[in-house]
Amino acid sequence: MNEDPVDEKRRKWIRRLTILVAIWGILSLEFSSIVFGVIFILFAVLIYLSKSFTVIYVLGVILWILGAIQLLNAAGFNTGFTVSAAYGIELVIVAVANFVIGGLIIYRTRKLKHA
Repeated sequence: MNEDPVDEKRRKWIRRLTILVAIWGILSLEFSSIVFGVIFILFAVLIYLSKSFTVIYVLGVILWILGAIQLLNAAGFNTGFTVSAAYGIELVIVAVANFVIGGLIIYRTRKLKHA
């Protein structure tokens, strides 16, 4: 019996996303924020173990929130905590990357969920 191609796409997406989030977590540990690096690595483990689209949506929202906080910090607003070791244009680039990656994660997951 052949497997459903949608299920195969979902499995591939979850596997690829797990790898992407783990790499993003390692990069965050090295260059940005230890706290968010650990959170991303834990999300990678959670996505891999649960294979839940809800967890993936939450990850996308967290990336958006992180991007918003980083943009506010780059604009000079005092948000009460620092989420990145980067400053200035580097912080803006990381914030935009978080927005884009969060949006792509939500878009791709929604597309696969309704396929």
